[in-house]
Order: sequence, then C-alpha cells, then structure tokens
Amino acid sequence: MNKRKPFRLGLIAFVGAIAGIQTASASLILETFQPFSGTGLGTVPTIVTFQNNGTETGCFGSNGAGNALVGGACTSGGDTKPGASQTNLQPLSTAGITSAANFGLVFNAVQPSGGPLDVTNITVAFYDSTGKFIYQSSGLFCQNSAGGIIVPSGSGCLLMDTAQGTGNSGFLATLDPAQQQAATAAGAFSSTGNLVGVSAAAGGPGGASAGGSETIFLANSGGGNVSTVPEPMSVLLSGVGLLGLALLRRRAYLR
Repeated sequence: MNKRKPFRLGLIAFVGAIAGIQTASASLILETFQPFSGTGLGTVPTIVTFQNNGTETGCFGSNGAGNALVGGACTSGGDTKPGASQTNLQPLSTAGITSAANFGLVFNAVQPSGGPLDVTNITVAFYDSTGKFIYQSSGLFCQNSAGGIIVPSGSGCLLMDTAQGTGNSGFLATLDPAQQQAATAAGAFSSTGNLVGVSAAAGGPGGASAGGSETIFLANSGGGNVSTVPEPMSVLLSGVGLLGLALLRRRAYLR
C-alpha cells in the first residue's frame, strides 16, 4: 500500500479548500489603476456619488439611495448625493456590456493632493428592467500583482494615490471567474436592459475620506482597458463625416 497517497489526497483537498475560500471571498476585484480624463458627472453612466469626511458610504439600489446593499436594497443612512447625473441605476447597454466577461465598474477616488484612500467595500447588484432583484456580489479583493498602486488593507484595499478632481482617474473593478459564472447563471446578463446598482464604503486608518465626492460608474472592462460607448450625437457626427469622405472620393474617381 502506498502510504503517501492519503497524504497527497489530503494536501490536494486542503489546497482546494483554501482556493475555494479565496474565490468565495473575492467576488469583486479592484484590479487596475487607469489615468484618464473626461469622465465627470453627466458624461459617463454614474451609478452612485457619495462623500463625507473621515468615513463615508454610498448606495443606490432598487429602492433608491441609502447606506449599503442587502439583498439588492439599500439600507437606510449613508452619504449618497442625490440627482440623476450623480446617482441612478444604469442599464448594461449604456456601457455596451453584453456579458460578465466585459462587465466593469470604475471607482473614481478624489482626495486632497491625490492622497491615499481606504476602500472598505464595493458591492454590485443586478436587476431586470423593471427593478426586480436578480443577483448581488459579496467581498472585495485587491489585485496588486500587476504593478498597480493598490495595497490590501484590513478587509479592503488602500489606494495609494488618487485624484484631485472627479473624472481624472479611476480604479477598475471586475467580477472574478466564480462570480461571473454565478451572476450569469442567475440571469444578470440575460438582457442588456438589465440594471446595475452599487454600494461602497471608504475611509480608514490608511486613508481617511476628505475633499471631493467619490463616484462609481458603469464601464466596459474591455479586457482590462476601460472603454465607453460614444454619445448618440458623436456617433451621428462620425457617420456624417464618413459619408462626406465617401462622396468626395467618389467625385474624385468620376473626374
């Protein structure tokens, strides 16, 4: 009898159990810092805007604004800012999201002098077009292996550098593979008309919240590079430009 076999099987089971625990607790991955501009309020599909000094929370779900998502609904309280351009459920179609693989959220952290900020929670919830709850994530994992400026801190993530103005920099959050599968199975991506809500909490020992408002908007992860869907007028102008170019080429050819 091979005495090593039970030990190997036990080791495999232990490793598998640990991997399962990590997967279960890491549904949203805060993974990439991306410097970009022009993503202020009213220019991107913003889901929630929140601000308070020290610690802050924001939430917008099927029942409106509040503190934190529980079963797709926001609990009372929080520091959510009102207004359609600041806080609203957003359909997947606004960012061209067609599957869990290209789902993304961008967390815009705004701090004085671009200082650090502790992010202790980000949770996403999905609803059908009527607002009926479909699925909610849990847990936050900090991806710092790609050379970014995100450091695990307690149960959340410490953003080492941030921005001094809304829409100038953001941290991309995506669903991990297990959560992609679970959300898809639940029907979260069955229609591009499905809606997305978010709750978040920030501020801690490593970086207290201060300064401007934090925002979270819906984005197409595009394999790690954020892309936005052009506004209808931009698409129209581009189409007119291409048509004009084609006519000029045709005229030159006829001559």
